[in-house]
Amino acid sequence: MNSFSLLLGGAAFLLVLTLAAAVALPPPLSWMIGISYIAYDTWLLLHMVRASRAALLGVEPPSPSGSGPSAAVLIAARNEGSVLPMALDAVLLQVQPGDRVLVIDDGSTDGTVELLQDRYGVQSNGRSSMHPSLQLLRKPNSGKARSLNLALRLVQEELVITLDADTCMEPGALQALRAAFAREPALAAACGVLTPVCQPGFYSRAFQLYQTFEYLRGFLWRLSWMRDDTLVLISGAFAAFRRTRLEEVGGFDPTSLVEDYELMFRLHRKSLQTGEPLKARVVGEARATTDAPARPGIFLRQRTRWFAGFIETIIRNRDLVGSSAYGRLGTWHLRLKTIDLLLPIYGLLAFSALIAFAFSGKRIDRFILALLVFKLLFDLSCHFYAFRLYGRWQGKRIGGARALLATLTEPFGFQLLRQLGALLGWVAFLRGRIDWHPQRKVRVLHANALLPAAASVGCADKNGASYLYALRGRLRRDRQ
Repeated sequence: MNSFSLLLGGAAFLLVLTLAAAVALPPPLSWMIGISYIAYDTWLLLHMVRASRAALLGVEPPSPSGSGPSAAVLIAARNEGSVLPMALDAVLLQVQPGDRVLVIDDGSTDGTVELLQDRYGVQSNGRSSMHPSLQLLRKPNSGKARSLNLALRLVQEELVITLDADTCMEPGALQALRAAFAREPALAAACGVLTPVCQPGFYSRAFQLYQTFEYLRGFLWRLSWMRDDTLVLISGAFAAFRRTRLEEVGGFDPTSLVEDYELMFRLHRKSLQTGEPLKARVVGEARATTDAPARPGIFLRQRTRWFAGFIETIIRNRDLVGSSAYGRLGTWHLRLKTIDLLLPIYGLLAFSALIAFAFSGKRIDRFILALLVFKLLFDLSCHFYAFRLYGRWQGKRIGGARALLATLTEPFGFQLLRQLGALLGWVAFLRGRIDWHPQRKVRVLHANALLPAAASVGCADKNGASYLYALRGRLRRDRQ
């Protein structure tokens, strides 16, 4: 039996035992599922904070660089006409001679092609009369991965940058990626730092708050994985790859639910088979804002797909788990990720058991109450230290009342929603089908909504705000 089966089977067996303890044992042992979850989650959080701190100490400040390698920016879009101009304008303001910007229209029915023709002068041959670097590729709807692969066959630039149509680069982001690849010839993949932005709505303030700090911690944790050469999470919304390395593994997998995540496993496997760990980086100076779900239903559908794709990818690559031939990726990182397959289920069932105990009329054991208070205070201290590290890395002040509110309330709402998404991901994976509506939600991402949302959490500096105001002005002028 391989390491993957032992770890996943052991975690599942412990889950069954702790659920049985809830029925057969007296308090506090009856809440063994919660004790197990808190013990592991506490250790994991402490490890990630310490590892991220060590990684941050090794991050070199950006050094001046020339023009850097040429880049092809690929934007796969289907019915994204409401947000595409913002993303495209931000890119076109940063391109250099030798760069190319390809919009791959994946069978849009919302007038995206007409918008590109009217606003950007795109002609019948797909070329733009106004922007020499801009090109439109049209194809029937077949998915994002196939759209990117089609464009990949046409580009000759050294770097391939994937950008979602609802993601807006901040000034200097493209040059920061170029500089990172110029400084490190062995660098194969990199991603920028994303800030989520929720469109206006009833739940938008809450989702903006929680996802902002979720993304903040996530990108900080990636520094520690980067330091160990085990980074497998490169956000496809804003990612960069050396074209030759991307071609070596055959591009993106159209059968994967998470084509960006799955791709990194193949890149790691290919690189480690040659005896060299894959060089992948988070480029802190390459920043962008990206649209994020602002309603519970949309959020759950996104996380269901993400987690089902996570399960699928780990199982596909289960031979890497525990394998010393794949370095720390196999012996450390993927072992943790295997345990993480069931961690959200532990958390959701632990909370459910606690609620059941509370409504049973029995008094909750003092040890359990003390453990909950300890966990809350521990998370609070670790999160605020993480915010401090992130602020040092990004040159921003992170914290205050909003950070306190998010940390104190997240376990009782947003975290449960994330865990529910993971549970639905398991259901979708086991069914072999995800109920994902083919028509994406209609989004209207206004610059005047983007600015206060980003500024309220300290994620839009003065220059970034001025830049977004300039983009908003261009959008208004074009409508007139």
